[in-house]
Amino acid sequence: MTIQLTKKLTSILLLFVCVVLLFAGCANEKQENNEYTETIDGQEITISFNQGTKSEGVITSENGDYVFSYSFDGTLTIVYPNGYIYSQRSVNGGTVTSWDYNEDAEDLGFIIGYALAWSIESASRVEPSNAKTVSPILSILIVAVGAWLVWKPKTAWWLARGWMFKNVEPSDLALGIYRGIGIVIVIIGVISFFA
Repeated sequence: MTIQLTKKLTSILLLFVCVVLLFAGCANEKQENNEYTETIDGQEITISFNQGTKSEGVITSENGDYVFSYSFDGTLTIVYPNGYIYSQRSVNGGTVTSWDYNEDAEDLGFIIGYALAWSIESASRVEPSNAKTVSPILSILIVAVGAWLVWKPKTAWWLARGWMFKNVEPSDLALGIYRGIGIVIVIIGVISFFA
């Protein structure tokens, strides 16, 4: 009789673990927002980082697309719509820039490189919100397990410890601990549902 009960409990526990693992894999992944919009000198620009990186991308404005990238030494290179190149690098707390053309970017109707570089730096510091969230089904399951521990601590104790012994009852302390754990699990489930 005891062996059959142990096998039955083991199969129930195994089924529970499989269900929890199944729901744990059902996380929602928020899509990463790689586009940031700003206004520079009255022009609205959109900074789009390439997928999976913040070191290269495209700035779209009303006067064309600016392509930017960072090199390994930290130099930011911006290629203007007309092919001109602006580069900038931080050296010993200062900024070294390069614009090897007679005309200024503003004279050509473009945004100056320093303003573009500042916008790229600002956008790259924005934290993406692509963290995985817990599935609502898993959150409900967590709350249900916690509620079960609060309302039926004797059953939970019996499944965890009591089946190993004959004619025993859990102490009030053990039941209190199971209820306390249940309350904590309910709180975790509610937080994960709204996170």
